[in-house]
Amino acid sequence: MKADPRRRLAWRLVGAVATAFAASMALTWALHERMTQNQMHHVVDNVFDDVAVHIRERVDGRMLRLAAEVRDRVLEMRTQAWWSDPDESSRRLRALAGELGLDDICVADAKGLLTHGARREQVGALDFTTAEGQAREFAALLDEKYELTQTLLPSTLHGEVVKYVGVWIPDGGFVQVGARGQTIRNLARTAVTGLTHGWHVSGGDGGIYITTGRGTIISHPEAGREGGQWRDPGPDFQTARRDIEGFPVYVVIPRRTAIVERRVLVGTSAFLNAAALVLAAVLVGLVIAGWVRAQIRARRAKEMAMAADIQENAIPRVFPPFPEEKRVDLHASMRPAREVGGDFYDFFFSAPDRLVFLVADVSDKGVPAALFMMRAKTVLKNFAQAGRSLADAVAKANDALCEGNAANMFVTAWIGELELDTVRVRYVNAGHNPPVLLRAADGSAAFLRSRPGLVLGAMPGANYRAGETSLEPGDALYLYTDGITEQSDPHGTLFGEERLLAALSGGGFAERPETIPGAILALVDAHAAGAPQSDDRTQLVVRRRRRD
Repeated sequence: MKADPRRRLAWRLVGAVATAFAASMALTWALHERMTQNQMHHVVDNVFDDVAVHIRERVDGRMLRLAAEVRDRVLEMRTQAWWSDPDESSRRLRALAGELGLDDICVADAKGLLTHGARREQVGALDFTTAEGQAREFAALLDEKYELTQTLLPSTLHGEVVKYVGVWIPDGGFVQVGARGQTIRNLARTAVTGLTHGWHVSGGDGGIYITTGRGTIISHPEAGREGGQWRDPGPDFQTARRDIEGFPVYVVIPRRTAIVERRVLVGTSAFLNAAALVLAAVLVGLVIAGWVRAQIRARRAKEMAMAADIQENAIPRVFPPFPEEKRVDLHASMRPAREVGGDFYDFFFSAPDRLVFLVADVSDKGVPAALFMMRAKTVLKNFAQAGRSLADAVAKANDALCEGNAANMFVTAWIGELELDTVRVRYVNAGHNPPVLLRAADGSAAFLRSRPGLVLGAMPGANYRAGETSLEPGDALYLYTDGITEQSDPHGTLFGEERLLAALSGGGFAERPETIPGAILALVDAHAAGAPQSDDRTQLVVRRRRRD
């Protein structure tokens, strides 16, 4: 008995639909898994980059202080008769390295020759001016009086992975100190402890952890949780590890925020695809189109929330930021126009007596602007802390931001460098609004105008010129973005520079600079009279304290 041809055709159609459905779902599943992993890896990379800046800042600060102490001791040793004996001087320097918890001490003369060292075999064996690799960088200390730091790198002489920092000697030459990974962890453990308090990633369950070499947690997202032993959080979390300056750093992200939710959406797509194939080709198109739009909205909302969380953790929010520093006051605020803004501010020490501060505005908004903002913040800080002049650091940062900038984004910035032991302020304006200089002596307020340089990220090879002014005790600089001056009222009238200058004049803020951001925001809100916020509003106040 022959089978019914119509039944065979029906079964073939069912088989074809089932095969198409299975192939479609397998491809959809694979693509979503790949997208999820790529997205999470991208977030993790950005988090590691930002954490590395903070860890290196603290480790560099600790080692530079030890290098300065070694320099002072070397200046005393040079007056002793045994200093000219390589064996005895090496023995004494080894003892000093052990006393300070360092692994290596090198002393170079004004010509760049390593003349004294804790390792006897190194003495006379290295000329920094002709050396290969990272040792060559320290030759710059022969001409420029600044500090130089490096990351953990293989040593030129003995191949060990060592972090070196150097400080100049006033009458020529420099002192270089080195530390291996375990030594760095011993030296800087207290400085890094608690660094990631409150640094959550992708919701309250994710976070950043820093441990010792043996896995003891020294920085936990939740205060008071240090001291435990690191353990893998299990399959419900995506975990990544990198060693930064000798410290193991872990980034933990809950899988349910991305993978589980995305798999639920894949399951939904299975139902929709099956129903569409059964009902009609037209319905397939309509249903899939609606589903794709929902996918895009859900993913965009998730990315926005994740970017907002990362941006919130990237901007310093605790004031005063340096409680031990009594020579300067810092206060800042940022109110984004959207969930994720393009503005940012930052402040950090480029040297023990130099404070760098800046306000910047990215040309776009949303997630791309947030990612570009984090990149700009990182490269500006890295180059400013590399011992370069301020103008050169800005130029190098501009070149770095131009590289791979396929979206043609750019950022305006006003960057200042305050010498805490003098009244001098150097600054570079990269296409940004001029700040307001508040004088305590007469209560005056005036724009610190200068010829602005090119915005950052627009064109490689641009040169920047540094200006200079002074901050006498009690004086302050007020930095802001154009979301302040360009806020309009319902009739289109801008708040403008004249209203801003009038609000800051008269000396009313001289003794309470921390009230400036709130007072200005209140005035701008009153001027807007209900009109929507047109742009991000970011403010930073830097005030030199009066002498006691």
